[in-house]
Order: sequence, then structure tokens, then C-alpha cells
Amino acid sequence: MHKSGFVNIIGNPNVGKSTLMNALVGERLSIITSKAQTTRHRIMGIVNGDDFQIVYSDTPGILRPSYKLQESMMKSVTGAVGDADVILYVTDTTEQQDEASEEIVARVALSGIRTIVAVNKIDLTTPETASFASQRVRNSCQCAGRSLFQRSTGSI
Repeated sequence: MHKSGFVNIIGNPNVGKSTLMNALVGERLSIITSKAQTTRHRIMGIVNGDDFQIVYSDTPGILRPSYKLQESMMKSVTGAVGDADVILYVTDTTEQQDEASEEIVARVALSGIRTIVAVNKIDLTTPETASFASQRVRNSCQCAGRSLFQRSTGSI
């Protein structure tokens, strides 16, 4: 039996969404830079196996829009919440949740869509801070009881 699904990657700017998608797909599809808001629209990457197909979607970072381009970018993010089979919420140990990201996390919680929380940049902090970052998002999107995978070798 062949299975397929959509995994939409969402999170704040500069938490490693594009880097993660490139690693999962095995190709450099998304631009990787330290400049915030480089991803301006959804970028799709497809992974095929013998009996599966996964369509990954890299989205712009969550922000409070202040002009038309940012409004369009946020439509990509809100659309990604609604059309996913799985949401991969990427956070990092140094980010601060703001009103815009809390709003998206609330939509994720209400959607009932399976959610995986990935905590990046754990090499830049203590294990306690990394655990706190993952627990903060898990509590917000009601993902308690789901597995978390953390890389101890550093950033994605």
C-alpha cells in the first residue's frame, strides 16, 4: 500500500525551517541565510520512497505584518496550518514568542492536526533551556504526549 502526506514546516523567522527542509529533502531547495524573511512564499520539496511520498512545505517566518508583502507571506503560513496532514513546528532555544506566533500556535491547537515540535540550536544553550523551549510550545499547541527528537550534535 502506498501512503502519501503533506508536512508543513512553520515557525518564527530564523529558527531553521529552510535548513531543516533542505536536510529532509536531501536537496538545496530553500535559501539559507541569516537574513530574516528570505523565504517569501511556500516552497515545496517531495521525498519519494518505495511505498510512500512526503510533500514538505517550507513557509515564511511568523510575524506581525506591517506592509502588503508581509501580509501575503502570513497568508502562506495560515494556509499551511489548514492544509497539512502533519505540522512540523520549528522553534529554537533563543527565540521569544510574540503575539503573532502565539496566534499561529493557537490555530495549530484548534486545527487538531498532528504536530511535531522540533527544537533547534540546542548547542547554544543548556539542556534545561532546550527542554523549557520545547515544553513551552508543546503546552501552547497541546502536543503533550507526542515524541520530541533533539539533536545533541548542534543545529540542524
